[in-house]
Amino acid sequence: MPGIDAERRSSPGSKPVVTVNTNQQDAFDKDDFDAISYINEMFPTENSLVGLDPLIVTLKQKIRRVDNEILAAVRQQSSSGSRARQDLGKAKQAIEELFGKINEIRRKAEQSEVMVQEICRDIKKLDYAKKHLTHTITALRRLAMLINAVDQLQRAVERGEYSEAAHLLEAVQQLSSHFQSFVQIPKVAELGGRLSTLQKSLQMNVMREFELLGTSEEKPNPLLLDRLRACCLVTDALGYKAREELIDYVCKKEMSVYTQIFSVTGETAQLDRAERRYTWMRKRLRAREEVWAIFPEAWRVPQLTCQMFCSLTKAQLGQILDYRAADLASNVESLLMAVKSTNDFEAEMAQRFGGAAAASSHEEAEEEEEAETGHGDDARPASQVRQRYEKMFKERQREGEASSAPGTPSDAAAAAAAAASNEARTAFRGSISSIFSKHLSVYVDAEEKALTDTMDTLVKNETWKPMEDAHQTNVLHSASELFAVIKKSLMRCSKFVSKGEAMLLMCNAFQRVIKAYAARLLARLPRTASGATSATAVAGASDWHVKVADGDLEVICTIVSTSEYCTEVVGALGRSIAKTVDAPYSDKVDMSEEEDEFQAVITACLSVLLLGLETRLDAAMTQMVRMGWATLEQVGDQSEFVNSFSKTLSETGPKLGSLLSDTHFRYLCDKLANSFTPRYYEYIFRCKKISEAGSQQLLLDTQAIKGLLLELPAAGRAEEAASASFSGFVTREMGRAEALLKVVGSRPENLVDNFFTLIPTGAAADFQRIIDLKVLRRAEQQALTENFNKRIGRAAPAAQFARPAGSPATSANSTQELASRFRFGANTAANRATAAASTATERMRESMAGSFAGSIAAMKNLNIGFTRKTDPTNG
Repeated sequence: MPGIDAERRSSPGSKPVVTVNTNQQDAFDKDDFDAISYINEMFPTENSLVGLDPLIVTLKQKIRRVDNEILAAVRQQSSSGSRARQDLGKAKQAIEELFGKINEIRRKAEQSEVMVQEICRDIKKLDYAKKHLTHTITALRRLAMLINAVDQLQRAVERGEYSEAAHLLEAVQQLSSHFQSFVQIPKVAELGGRLSTLQKSLQMNVMREFELLGTSEEKPNPLLLDRLRACCLVTDALGYKAREELIDYVCKKEMSVYTQIFSVTGETAQLDRAERRYTWMRKRLRAREEVWAIFPEAWRVPQLTCQMFCSLTKAQLGQILDYRAADLASNVESLLMAVKSTNDFEAEMAQRFGGAAAASSHEEAEEEEEAETGHGDDARPASQVRQRYEKMFKERQREGEASSAPGTPSDAAAAAAAAASNEARTAFRGSISSIFSKHLSVYVDAEEKALTDTMDTLVKNETWKPMEDAHQTNVLHSASELFAVIKKSLMRCSKFVSKGEAMLLMCNAFQRVIKAYAARLLARLPRTASGATSATAVAGASDWHVKVADGDLEVICTIVSTSEYCTEVVGALGRSIAKTVDAPYSDKVDMSEEEDEFQAVITACLSVLLLGLETRLDAAMTQMVRMGWATLEQVGDQSEFVNSFSKTLSETGPKLGSLLSDTHFRYLCDKLANSFTPRYYEYIFRCKKISEAGSQQLLLDTQAIKGLLLELPAAGRAEEAASASFSGFVTREMGRAEALLKVVGSRPENLVDNFFTLIPTGAAADFQRIIDLKVLRRAEQQALTENFNKRIGRAAPAAQFARPAGSPATSANSTQELASRFRFGANTAANRATAAASTATERMRESMAGSFAGSIAAMKNLNIGFTRKTDPTNG
């Protein structure tokens, strides 16, 4: 290949290397380099170059063969292009010939269409003539029928044959509907006028016939009822307006008797006479049942008559209520009787005209009320329960037979019947009773007064002991009875009075009564000297003391259980009222404040129990302070105040544990630990002086008190144990008192080291209080103070602590003076004291780290100093 040189190595058999000259390197592309790589692979060694010449010859032959094939392909392509142009020209010529044939066919089709139209023109004229002739003959026949029907109708009207007139009137109306577009024709207009005159004459005759129908309860003539039944058919055929006029006339005629008997003045204008109105209507429905049967059922004449009765009664009762509004407060019973009779009448009419759906809904409402108030089948006699279920079974059986009968109405008819029933129920619900809504506040006030009186009587007669047959443990009889009365009042209001605004007012009355009962429970609790049920126990003070006798413990625990019971019942009562009251008022029912009232009572009870228990323990602590700890020489058994402490817890703890729930008793134990342990620490400082033996004895007493506190959660509960948090808190807080007593009992030379070891967070004021508590001479106090000041990096002049022997200053004054000198953060040197405190802290850490071994020795000496001495009298 040109431009390629094969360099051979000096050693035979070495691989020749094909290289590219530098001056021709730019002329090569990627394919050339691929060819060079292929040659290097074919001739890897010099000996393989022997086959190079035959390979070149073979390649030249292949090149010539390829060139010949390319030439043949080019020649074939040139010849095929000329043939393609010839074929394209032939195709264009064929398309032109096709377009010519299509145009010829279109021209011939148009000529054929014109020929067909000329042939069929006469046929179309004959067809139109036949159609018009048919319509004309039909119209003439109908016109003849209409004229004949109008003549027959006129004769039927003149003879008073209403049944035939009803059928003819329907036929005439159907025939006349075909001539609505021919009213401009004189004959048709004349027939229309005759028909209108006959319809008006029929309507007037029907009204005259109904005037013959009397309003007495005597049975009318059967012939008259037959004529009136036919008149109803005529009225139905006359149209909607005529039917409404007749129904309105009949209803007003029936109610004219009612307005004559009952009015807003006279003897019948009394609320207690309201039941007579509904009795009259019930009798009227029974007496006029045969008369009203002449009307078609779709007219609903009895239902519309009752609705008119309800409207008149509502108006009259409204006038009576407004006139006697001032006397309603003293005549609540009459008002309630009127409301109850009104609600009963409305429910009865809704059931009568609303069908089985109203009855089932009424039974469902009763079942819901029974379920909510807790009065179900268990509270009924067995005979009533059996009758109710037999009635339900028979109604379901009848419904199943009606649905499977072949003549069952269609879905559309059933839907229409259901809509009519629903309309009837809606029409009668509240149709009269709504007039009482604005006057029911006097009923609510009377109910609230009765509930308040009942509550006062129950609280007055309360023994403050749990009921013997109580389902809930430790519940007062007054609470159970009060909520039973409230439930009865609620059921009475929902069933006989109203489920609307009156029930919401009743709910507000219940809330006030419940709050008053919670206040009565709270008033039964013992109080502090200031009259409160809660206070903070302070060492040395007595204004927080609450004297709780043994009998009061049971009373307070019973009040706690009763308050828990009341909280649950109040929540259930609120949910029941929200479910029962009408929808617009359900969102306004909220009993959360009343639940909080009883929770506050529970909190006050637990606070009183805590203060009463601490008052008893405070007597033991006062006994501890009065003991002569400075003169005690040897350690013996636990002190007398520990026995008093143990007696108080052993008597009170099991009783509270058995009477309170687990949660409340644990809460009481936690609160006692949080209040007593810091106060016990302060009571140690209230002891005047404590010797080493006294500190050892007090330390043993403190350990005994700690054990008693840890055992308190298990009082009255065999399987109960103190929680980890309670045990940790008591151990930690009482450990502070133990550390204090160990420091107080230390030898003077180890006092400072033990203070920093056992009370690492103590301040200078604490150290001064310990010095004042310990039995020391003045020189020893001064030395310990100087040693403490050196440890914290602050020097105090000795003259400040030295006083002449005859100084009139008391120990209390010296204590206050020393405390004021060691008080950090004084107003006169606040910044300097803060800097000194931080410096003292760093120095104290260094000194404690450097004297760790000395602290251990001090602890050993401390343990030796606390070796218990046995009483030789006790062996």
